[in-house]
Parts: sequence; C-alpha cells; structure tokens
Amino acid sequence: MRDPVRVGFHTLGCKVNQYETQALREAFTKLGAVTVPEGAPADIYVINTCTVTNIADRKSRQFIRRMKALCPDAVMVATGCYAQVSAEALEDMPEVDLIIGNSLKSEIPERALALLREREAGQAEGLRPEVRLLSYAELTRYEDMGLITSGGGEMSRAYIKIEEGCNRFCAYCLIPYARGRIRSRDPEEILREAELLLQKGYHELVLTGINTALYGREPEFTFDREPGEEDMEPLEALIRRLDRMDGDFRVRLSSLEPTVVDKQNVERIVRYGRLCRHLHLSIQSGSTSVLERMNRHYTAEEYLAIVRALREYDSLYGITTDIIVGFPGETEAEFEETLEAVRRAGFGRVHIFRYSRRKGTAAVRLPDPVPGPVAAERAARLEEVARQSAEAFDRANLGTVRTVLAEEREGDYMLGYTGNYIRTAVYDPDGRIAPGALVRVKLTGLTEDGCRAEPVE
Repeated sequence: MRDPVRVGFHTLGCKVNQYETQALREAFTKLGAVTVPEGAPADIYVINTCTVTNIADRKSRQFIRRMKALCPDAVMVATGCYAQVSAEALEDMPEVDLIIGNSLKSEIPERALALLREREAGQAEGLRPEVRLLSYAELTRYEDMGLITSGGGEMSRAYIKIEEGCNRFCAYCLIPYARGRIRSRDPEEILREAELLLQKGYHELVLTGINTALYGREPEFTFDREPGEEDMEPLEALIRRLDRMDGDFRVRLSSLEPTVVDKQNVERIVRYGRLCRHLHLSIQSGSTSVLERMNRHYTAEEYLAIVRALREYDSLYGITTDIIVGFPGETEAEFEETLEAVRRAGFGRVHIFRYSRRKGTAAVRLPDPVPGPVAAERAARLEEVARQSAEAFDRANLGTVRTVLAEEREGDYMLGYTGNYIRTAVYDPDGRIAPGALVRVKLTGLTEDGCRAEPVE
C-alpha cells in the first residue's frame, strides 16, 4: 500500500458537513495518511453528500463519477445525507466502493484503509459496495468524532458542531429523516474544542448544528448549570460560557430557527458581547398561509417581531435568510406577501431556492404544484427585491467602523466579513493584513456584493 496514503475530500451542503469532513481529515492524518487538494489524484476519496434538493443529489453523483474517472483505482467513499437516505441509488453506481451513513462517519478512516489494503492484495475485486447504515430509529446518539484542532483551509473561522438532528419535520425537508432525532453535544467537550481552536489562532468560532436552536432541548439531555444560569436555555448558557473565555475572538451562530426560538429567546441571546451581530434566521416564506402548509410553526408577523427586536437592539443588526419559491399551492398573492416581508425585514442577504420535490416528505402529497416557469419567474423577481434590500443594508452601514475577519487576498484588497455579515474588501496594498486577523475598518463605499473599507487605528 502506498506510504503515505493520499486522501481527497469533497463536501456538499451545510456547515455540519464541513465540520465533519474536517474531523475526518484529522482522523486520517492520525492514521498516517495525507490530505490532498480537492480534485487531485488520491488513493481514497471521501464524498460527503447532501440531499437537501434534487440538485444536491445530482451533484453528489456527478462528483463521484468525476473523481473515479480521475482516480480509477481509488477507494470511493460516499457518506452524508444522500448516502443515508438513498443508499440504493449509490449501490447501483459501479464507481462507489463504500457507503457509510450518518452517525457512523467515525468508522470511515479505518474501513477505507482496510478496503484499500484488500484491493491492493487482490481480495476486493468484483465486490458490491460495502454499506453501513443506521435506521432512523437507531439515529439516537451524538457521534463522538473527537476534538478537532483546525478549521481547515486558511486560518480564519472554525466551526464547532454542538447539535445533531431535528424533530421539526417541515413539509418539504428530508433532513430529519437523514439525521435523526435531536442529540446535543456535551458542553464541556464544546468548550475544550473552543480552547484548542483559540490556541491554534482562530478568531471566529461558528456554532453549528442541524438545528442549532434545538441545542439541549431533548428531554434526556443533562446540563449542569453554573451560578447565574438557573433560568437559561442550554444554548444561552453555552454562549455565556464562551463569552467569558479569554482571548481575541468572536462567536457566530450559524443559524437559528423561528420554529424554535421567539422574540424573547432572541432578546436574551443577543446581549452577549462576543456574539456577532448577525443571525441567519430562515423565514422560508413571507406568507402565513404558505408557512402553515410548510409545517413551519410561526406566522409571518411573529417572524418580523424577531426582526424588530434585533433592530431595536442594533439598527444595523445583520439578518440573512432562506426563502423557497414555488411551494405547492403558492398563489401570486402569497408570493407578493413574501416580497413585502423581504422589504420590511431589510435582509442583508437572501438565499433563494426553488421548491424541490423530495420523495418521502409531506409536501409531495400537496395539490396545486407551481409550474416550473412560474417558479423561475418568481425567483427572478425575488432576486431583484433581495438585491435592493442587500444594497440598502450595505449603504446604511457606510461610515461605520466594523471588525472584519480577514480571509483571502484579491489584488490590493483583503476580503472578509464584518460581524454583521457584510462582505468587505479592505484596502491593503502593502499586504500588512494576515489571513485570520480581526481588523478594525471604516466602511467607505459599495462594491457589487458588499462594501469597500480602509483600516483604522
């Protein structure tokens, strides 16, 4: 067997997948393997798949075929949500050698290396893919993948997974079936991982999960509260403990769900100084009647009340969101309600998705599908309203002083994001700003997708 073994990775989908891929990189490294860049020849290739849309399914299959063509002798591993819910489709792909579902990812390094040894010894020819899956009923434990010590890539932000699973069962979503019930990570493990990452020099820690707002809400979860935390939800208590740690860093929540939190929850959380003044708060639709069909447990007005609470705390609080257009039965009047909600919320960014029919979800049984051309036309109209909203938010921030996390260089500029999530090009012709640094800047002008800025002393 090649020494060292080369391992490549490709990650689709959410920040949880990104975190778990990084955990796998570190696990392979401990076993003596080396990581190669995405798309480079490798002896083992791990594709961490996504199944949030039909497009994600297709991209997963396409990348498997592409990498097998590049590395015909490589052990091809499919894992993640598409592998969990559509293993049969992957079994029919001759390119796939190993299928491992969620909550078993920690087995991948040793199983993939063992299969590589068998193949090189001529013992694995013509075999069907090995499949390792847990049923939905068995997805009940938080999988310990160890403490990660790197965020992957350049020294900028690092993700910390705090929660697994979701029990909300939105009508369009397969993810609860792919990830299982809520399981929360031990807070002491989270804090230890945070300390390791801060020691490595990271300045932004992103708390992530399948439904981050559900952290600690399963009945059997035990959370030993410290003095002052007696009336706190576990997520607030965790943020409080991170807020009190030493170091030059900030904390970002990857998302919160208005199906779980309300105005009062948010008002309590935002007061912590290290927490970035930005929330990704998925509205999905601005029409209460559509939200009801989606099985989203809030009204459009309740969502906008959360937005008002954030903006009362800070008028330039950054709010980003997801919106689905073309959900079954969506009328023109309901879509207009969504456009109006975007205007009222003043989102910094809107991620737009056309409804994707997912077998096994409740939405496939709903009547009155929206024709594809109609959904496409609505998406285009929403993109324009969202663009106007983003530009207005960026413009309102001009002249303010913000802290930018430097991420990558582009000519005379260092690119990164402010705490309230504005993509910022910081003028730095002398290259004084290092990737990963937190830089105080003044926002001076608009760019196509954010703001220009200059460093301030």
